[in-house]
Amino acid sequence: MKKYIIALIMVFALVGCEDFLIEEPKGEPTVANFWKTEADVTSATTALYILNNFQGIYGRGIHLYSLIPSDDFVVGKSKTQIQEIKDFATSGTGSYTRDIWPMHFIVVKRANDIIRNIPEMDIAAEVRDFALGEAYFMRGLAYFQLSVLYGDDHSGGIPIINETIEDDFFIERPASVTASYEFAAENFQKAADLLPYFDAADTDKLGRPHKNAALGYLARTHLHNAEFDASSWKKASDACDLVIVSAKNDLEPNFGDAFKIASNWGPEYLWSVPSNTVGGSMFMGASLENRAWGKYNGWGYFAPTLELYESYESGDERREATLLAFGDEFDFFGFTRQYGSVINLTGFQLKKYLEPYGTADASHLNPNGDHPSTDLNLPLLRYSHILLMKAEALIMQFGNGAGDAEIKLVRERAGLGAITGATLDDLKAERRAEFAGELFGRYEDLCRWGDAIKITGALNGQKHVGLVIDEQEGDNKGFPLLSTDFTQIFPTSEVWAPRPQFDIEIHRIWPIPPNAISTSNGTLTQNIGW
Repeated sequence: MKKYIIALIMVFALVGCEDFLIEEPKGEPTVANFWKTEADVTSATTALYILNNFQGIYGRGIHLYSLIPSDDFVVGKSKTQIQEIKDFATSGTGSYTRDIWPMHFIVVKRANDIIRNIPEMDIAAEVRDFALGEAYFMRGLAYFQLSVLYGDDHSGGIPIINETIEDDFFIERPASVTASYEFAAENFQKAADLLPYFDAADTDKLGRPHKNAALGYLARTHLHNAEFDASSWKKASDACDLVIVSAKNDLEPNFGDAFKIASNWGPEYLWSVPSNTVGGSMFMGASLENRAWGKYNGWGYFAPTLELYESYESGDERREATLLAFGDEFDFFGFTRQYGSVINLTGFQLKKYLEPYGTADASHLNPNGDHPSTDLNLPLLRYSHILLMKAEALIMQFGNGAGDAEIKLVRERAGLGAITGATLDDLKAERRAEFAGELFGRYEDLCRWGDAIKITGALNGQKHVGLVIDEQEGDNKGFPLLSTDFTQIFPTSEVWAPRPQFDIEIHRIWPIPPNAISTSNGTLTQNIGW
């Protein structure tokens, strides 16, 4: 797996990402000197995964658009371009997010090259089919993520570039994002037809797509498209059923185990960003306490709100696994600490991804704090997504109670009792509790559901006012004094002002980077309102 990550880093170093959709990166293979051997196939498919090691995608970029605008998080420290995202005032030119659009189209271009060239190669059928499955999956993933971030039925969908288009990339947007979602769905279906089921013992394929990953994203694509095309609800539940009846996946016994290094390739895994101490997702560091009490280069961008903390049902074990409140214990660099912070804006810390920081020798951390990856993969699609997507799709098709069986499984794992006649509101609460701090969760859900009121209100925290930090040399330096009363309760205060400027018709999607528009020969226009 470490060799796999290193290969991705080397590929990424060759990438340029300007202009309308993509710019042909220098050093890219040509038909004349490539597409000859199975080694060429491996090189071509490895180059598909450039998003994994890029901080502008799964490090912080997409998370800034997905987590920060919701009522679950605020900007944890002063960063103007992130604050502009929170307040829906971004222009799309910020260095943290401007590469999302072009980087996805580089993946599309590379997938198209594979789909166009590999069928003509004289290679083993198994190698050919797997490579084609990878290409269809990654092209589908690119279009799914672009559709969520930039497409709707007001501004239009995403320009569809398939393998038949080799030269003219100046393609107009489809009028509806449904066309983009349907293109993503076609790709995921083709990938599912070609790919085998996941096998953790096949280490050469760890981090590469498999059948249930494709089916899971097929369901997710239909779930998001259902807002625009109600016939997608049945397609979503049908795709979920294919994952469920395969019996290849299951929930981890304990919710917190889904975010442990030992579970990177466990039963709940469907898709993730493979990571280790060389490269991979930097989100763990981006969501860690700013400067991490002097122990590591935490970035402190994502501060959970009091609203999120108080949204959990009494007895829900997911809250303890997801968040740290004042006085909560956690393992950090070989010591069991009690949480306290004088710089956190809300008084809460995202805990889901803290396990790699627990050991004294920092053996699970990238020594380069400017690229704070860890040995914990970043989960993007879990089996609980399948269960709750199916539950939502059934409720939308057949009414209250239709998703009770699936919701029951998720709630039981969280230490909660079953609900009879579960409503869409019940489903919404389960999704918030289950997927807090995960990509394409709360904010996209609120927009899908039309729950704008949850976005516009003031957000609160319980800052640790008056907390004294230990300044003496020793193991406790940088942490609250050992004499601290960790039972004290801090007053609630507003940490983010109301955002009445939010307009769901505009702000549910984000501005296309202006450079992409200016180099599009007039085929791209900015999303309405941006």
